[in-house]
Amino acid sequence: MILTIDETRYEDAHQRDCARVAALLSDGESHSRPNVSEALQMTSTTTSRVVADLLERGLVIGEAGEKSGRGRPAIQIALNHSRLGATVVLMSSRSLLGVLVDLSGRVIGRCTADVPESADNDTMAARMRGLINSLLTDLPAGMSHVGTSVSVSGVVNVRDRKWLITSRWPHVRDLDLAAALAPVTPVVFVCRHLDAELTARTMQDGAQGRDSTLLLHWGWGVGLAYSVEGEPFMSASNPFGEIGHWRFNMLDQRQCGCGNHGCLETAAALWALLPQLRASWPELSEDEERVAGQLTSLDIAERPEIATAIHLMARSLGNVCRLLFPKRVIVTGPFVGNTALWKAFSDAFQAEGIMSGLALPVLVADRSSEEYAILGAVRPLLNLGLETFIRS
Repeated sequence: MILTIDETRYEDAHQRDCARVAALLSDGESHSRPNVSEALQMTSTTTSRVVADLLERGLVIGEAGEKSGRGRPAIQIALNHSRLGATVVLMSSRSLLGVLVDLSGRVIGRCTADVPESADNDTMAARMRGLINSLLTDLPAGMSHVGTSVSVSGVVNVRDRKWLITSRWPHVRDLDLAAALAPVTPVVFVCRHLDAELTARTMQDGAQGRDSTLLLHWGWGVGLAYSVEGEPFMSASNPFGEIGHWRFNMLDQRQCGCGNHGCLETAAALWALLPQLRASWPELSEDEERVAGQLTSLDIAERPEIATAIHLMARSLGNVCRLLFPKRVIVTGPFVGNTALWKAFSDAFQAEGIMSGLALPVLVADRSSEEYAILGAVRPLLNLGLETFIRS
């Protein structure tokens, strides 16, 4: 369930009742007024007043149910998922993907924009505004746009809504996303791509989602997210999880896009490995989704540069586990689909261990998920939009 409606956030009694009814209907089922009264222990008068208000404002819709016995059939009410919508902008290799999402979390519109590697802040901001404007032209009749969630890779200050560094676009630095998008959207919410994906994964994982979980992405860049009992563990203002910029003495001669030398990414990230791999396979794509399929069948695990990457990634993950002690680790990205490479990495991680007497976390290989990233990014924005709507 994408909506998490908290009635205690409202001081006004009528607003609390509206929130309670919306929460009941957010399961996607239709209910009659008597069902609502019984389920929420509300008087019929209060129920009628609340439902009438929500019907008038279009947040719920009503239709005649099946007739049972004599008299008119009871009116069934349901949440109108098309009343509110949010836009999401997220990174997709060296492109931007924009989607329009309704209250159920369903994607009802999408568009893309290519962004050259040479793009600076102005170019990036213009591409994002273009995506949002394009999506808004297709906004369904009666839908209100609550805002835009921007899910970015790289280093981000979530509280200040600033995109600090990204290896995809080295000339994009300290981009104030709130200011850049203010002309086209009422609200700007910013999150890290990995945090959004992990949040959605733990939401749908049931009991497993309540464990401490680490999501490690090994792709164009290297980074991680961490959650405890389904809640993301991250700083409210400062960057988090940028293990791709941990520094190693053996890499001191290698310059990283972050401005330092010796970062893990200089030996393990796709951006660093791709030029060497293309010497043997020039057709390899820089798009993570495409190159994942290409790498699956290639004999790359024994190559010296890949062996070094495996060793450093396993050592880095072992150190992270000695810091956070997760119950499970999900590794995503284009490399993990190669069977021989994944086995070598798993074996190296097993050899690392954590500490004497402590079991290693469960290690899982998976593909990155666009669906999870969208749901995780849009969820807090839709909840905020619905709360604002009810207060109005």
